[in-house]
Amino acid sequence: MKAWLLYTLARLGIFAAALVLLLVLTPMPWYWATIVAALVGLLVSYIALARLRTQVATSLANRRGRPERDADTDFEDDFVDAADSDADDTTVKRPVSDADRHAARRDTDAD
Repeated sequence: MKAWLLYTLARLGIFAAALVLLLVLTPMPWYWATIVAALVGLLVSYIALARLRTQVATSLANRRGRPERDADTDFEDDFVDAADSDADDTTVKRPVSDADRHAARRDTDAD
């Protein structure tokens, strides 16, 4: 069974058990019992289902694809790297735009 389905069913089970116990054992109205059961279910699942919650988070993180690098990211990285370089070094030309950066890359690739 998938981790997220098991986690969801466990949380619903905890909520249902707390709601039934509150409705049977206390004289509080159903709407207050529902609110208290939701809070109790939240707290109990946070403590008791930590390992399962970690598995769900890991599976979601692994499912998400890595973003490809794009021109804007490369430009920003080049700009930050140029800003971090020595201030005395005047031979470093900072990129001005994507077009300049791509033209410079084409020139160096052609050599």
